[in-house]
Amino acid sequence: MKIRNILIALVASAVLYTGCHDDDDMDAQGNQHDSQHETVVNVDVILPQSVQKDWSNSINWAMRNIEKAQLQLDKRVKLNLRYHDEDTENLDNLAHALTHPKLGEDSCHAIIGPYHSYNAQTILGYAASSRLPVVMPTCSSAELQRIYARSTNAWFLTESDITQCEMLLAVGREISVENVALIYSDDSYGNSFRDWFGFMADEYKLNMMGLSKYKSGDDLTKFLDENFPEPIEFDPDDVFGDALSVHMCIAISDPKECMEVVSQIVQYQKTHRYLTIFFVCTDTAYCEYVEKYKFEDFALLLGIAPTGAISRGFPQAYESKFGRRPYNGEAQVYDALSIIALGAAKRFVADDPNTLYIDGKKVEYNTRPYTPTLTDWMRSIVADEEGTPTYWQSAGLASTFNKIANNEPLDVYGASGDLLFDQTTHTSITRSNYMFWYNFDNKFTPIVYLSSDGGGESMSTSSIWEWKQNSFQEFDEFASIDETELPAVTDNWAIVISPSTTWANYRHQADAFAMYQLLKEHGYDDEHIILIVEDNLAFDEKNNKYRGQIFVELSDDASATGTLINNDVRAGAIVDYKFSDLNEDDIADIMLGKQSERLPEVFHTTNTSNVFFFWSGHGGDGVGPLWGNENARSAFGTKRIKDIVTDMNINGKYRRMMFAIETCFSGLWGDALTGMPNVVVITAANQYEPSKADVHNDELGVFLSNAFSRSFRLAVDNNYNISLRDLYYSLARTTTGSHVKLFNEENYGSVYKNGMKDYMIK
Repeated sequence: MKIRNILIALVASAVLYTGCHDDDDMDAQGNQHDSQHETVVNVDVILPQSVQKDWSNSINWAMRNIEKAQLQLDKRVKLNLRYHDEDTENLDNLAHALTHPKLGEDSCHAIIGPYHSYNAQTILGYAASSRLPVVMPTCSSAELQRIYARSTNAWFLTESDITQCEMLLAVGREISVENVALIYSDDSYGNSFRDWFGFMADEYKLNMMGLSKYKSGDDLTKFLDENFPEPIEFDPDDVFGDALSVHMCIAISDPKECMEVVSQIVQYQKTHRYLTIFFVCTDTAYCEYVEKYKFEDFALLLGIAPTGAISRGFPQAYESKFGRRPYNGEAQVYDALSIIALGAAKRFVADDPNTLYIDGKKVEYNTRPYTPTLTDWMRSIVADEEGTPTYWQSAGLASTFNKIANNEPLDVYGASGDLLFDQTTHTSITRSNYMFWYNFDNKFTPIVYLSSDGGGESMSTSSIWEWKQNSFQEFDEFASIDETELPAVTDNWAIVISPSTTWANYRHQADAFAMYQLLKEHGYDDEHIILIVEDNLAFDEKNNKYRGQIFVELSDDASATGTLINNDVRAGAIVDYKFSDLNEDDIADIMLGKQSERLPEVFHTTNTSNVFFFWSGHGGDGVGPLWGNENARSAFGTKRIKDIVTDMNINGKYRRMMFAIETCFSGLWGDALTGMPNVVVITAANQYEPSKADVHNDELGVFLSNAFSRSFRLAVDNNYNISLRDLYYSLARTTTGSHVKLFNEENYGSVYKNGMKDYMIK
């Protein structure tokens, strides 16, 4: 997706819309409700009470229009809404109760919500077994959508946060603010923005100033002091000439915490006059709490939020009816209720509710229930795009219900826009419309409307997490150092490290074993490889269906669930150390050859040895590779890795050394090692972005590999003589969602002449 093709419509009033008022006075004369001709659909609505209040207008409006649209029908659908407070309910217990009703209890037929992405995982996990439809108006976590992309019951009515993140930065570029920063909440919502913010900033050539996670009560002073220093030439009498302007994006799931951040930075600016902050909030801020927030000092808020389709008139009609613009998610919840009702109606009037064709294929399952459920009939509503278009108003809904009753083809347009969903499952929306707004005098006002398809109002982003970088490093063809002084190579050594130990991090150990196998295939023996991995997953009794084996690839003809290639990367591997038996300082002793009773396997390198270093694990923003899993309390440390290489250089422990680092924020190690002689570092991500998992296997419930590691193996296996320049471009083009970076080439030699032949023996 390229935002350069966005459609911008200035203010809603500039869009002409005919018939923007709904038919509230539609003729109510008609059939009396007959229970024999009515099917009741129990819809459990899981939202925070504040959101229930914010959305009450849209929910009640949709319910009235759905009822009125069916007045002339013989068979009707009635939605019975049952509310639950997302903030106070035990969601685990609630999800179990809804999916496992006791004898005599009314079953749940569909769920709307939750509001927050971090709560959706619990609900979706329980709903999967019965394919109970879970329709989420606002759950936009990219990782959540990625994991459930193949689920036929997980309905996402807003594009992923990747789209919104791109638009946040596109707006910054349009207003000519070159410096950007992000403050995010440490949950799946905030982390979704963190995951893509650095990537998008790099793509747009914006100057990334810093990232900081935030929880209520945190003091941001240190973050601001370290990342936004006073310009050397700052003149307090000429603020606009020398001010440091920053596009400060705030992606925090709780609106109250969002306002805490804004208020804290406003106070900071009062004593740091050189700093000019443009606050840009994400969609969760588009709510009543933020709109009515009273600042002690002036603060202009900007923001991005999904909105209803202005060309279909929902925002205009809503404002005319209720006196304000619809808040975040209101158009989507209107559509959620409509899709559930229409799907239920189609099943109700079907000659055989157990037989359904979608895209010309009969809907069948290999697990119980084997026949179509409500979610499948809902999918058939949005999969059908062959009829005359019908719209979201009561008259349009009436037309849609009539078409269903007469078995006519459909083409449904919702309050949020064209209801175009992914082509595989028809449950993830591929078009969302966004509004760039500002809040002044306690009122949200639209500035521009943004879309993402370069035509109409929206752009398909069904595979948006597969972003590949389009900005590449450029290299000098001529080496900046004299390579003729290097001695001839006599031996090669490698160290392969994975600090991850949990099943969810399967991919890290898998990538480590796969790299071990690559080294063995290209000339290394076990005496020259130090393999450090916990090795606790192959025999994981609870999770591993393939005892003693670890896989890293899917076959090319993989089905929807993914078929494992029968290539056990653990086979024959000799693990030198379990991760849990070591501490951070042991890595230095191993690489410097300090053998002991506790560390019998170490490097025996000289100044004629080439050394290859591979690390696959988690990383933290601001710290780089972590010593452990994603919740590890300590990082390995940029200073520690630099000290190791410095000591090896001083003591003549390598001829050349290559680091291949697969972690989030791995570019920090590249920075740390810049300046070291005859060392080159290639990283999966830059200093401000995470790296991404690559191949997901539904059978095991894990990702098998990371994008960078997989691409590295394939590139080297295809050509073990590949130059560094070609290796970089191969990885940059095929690694999804992060920027592969090559560091310190100016202290290594020509990237055109030098390459993997120094590290792959054959």
